[in-house]
Amino acid sequence: MRPIRWIALTAGLALCAPAFVSDSHAQDRQTMRFQGMDQNRDGAISRSEWRGSDNSFRQHDWNRDGVLSGEEVRPGARGRGRGQADRDFNSPWDEYAFDDWTVEGFTELDHNRDNRITAEEWHFDRDSFRRADHNRDNIITRAEFLNEDVEDDDRGDNFRDLDLNRDGRIVATEWHGSQAVFRALDSNRDGAVTRVEMLGEEAPPNLFNSLDINRDGQVAKSEWHWAPTAFDRLDVNRDGRLSPAEFRGRVSEAPASGAYQAGHNRGSIEGRAAGREDRDRNQGWDLEGQRELETADSGYAASMGPKAEYQAGYRDGFRAAYREGWERR
Repeated sequence: MRPIRWIALTAGLALCAPAFVSDSHAQDRQTMRFQGMDQNRDGAISRSEWRGSDNSFRQHDWNRDGVLSGEEVRPGARGRGRGQADRDFNSPWDEYAFDDWTVEGFTELDHNRDNRITAEEWHFDRDSFRRADHNRDNIITRAEFLNEDVEDDDRGDNFRDLDLNRDGRIVATEWHGSQAVFRALDSNRDGAVTRVEMLGEEAPPNLFNSLDINRDGQVAKSEWHWAPTAFDRLDVNRDGRLSPAEFRGRVSEAPASGAYQAGHNRGSIEGRAAGREDRDRNQGWDLEGQRELETADSGYAASMGPKAEYQAGYRDGFRAAYREGWERR
């Protein structure tokens, strides 16, 4: 028979245990990312609780289970991207998102092995680069890339998806990262982050020049960062290198349809005008923020052919000509 004192002690510990677990869960909730959205305090965030766009929610829902929980809401945690080498390449004028914030991802970008990535070496969206650059020196160190200081910079969300009401400003209720990062981005201290404050005023580097690491006027497979099949589609003469003409050509080798060409012509005119206007008004480079690219059907008529082909041509033409307008060619 066990002593009465042991039974009492065991019973006391049992009574205390639930309170201990509850306190632990409460602590987890206090330190979780996006905790202000966890309305029912269950340590997870459903789509209905999420204050943001569908694209933004999908960006954070790494396991695609419809809720943000576990590692997805742990401060400093990073989902492993599928890697750029698995992604297609559809336009030489896009600012492609980067999501492989791993040692392997860093090594792939750090061509000269100096343990840092400069703006000239960066081939992807400016949103991610500027937010990963914690000390704002225009360089991402290995420590910053791997987020070793556990700064909640929310680098996976782009400006477009954060700006829910499309007014060109991110306010505190639209922001998903830490307040410290928000304040650092809000350079004029007006309580909102504009596109220029987040992305900078200047145009991103020309993508071809950025990829051409050795400056030989060609992009070799060793300099390529997307799917090999995309490289092969562009490499028309099959010499294992992309000339500027090949790089800027259509991905498909098939001749452009009439609908595509009509869209390209219209997009070129409107893209050139938009680039010139943004530069003249000192609004900063804003190619991906152009509303015309959303519908991409300006000037379309059914008689021109398939709308999807017209839209593809419009977007290609607009993106190419936007830089021309920006640079006042």
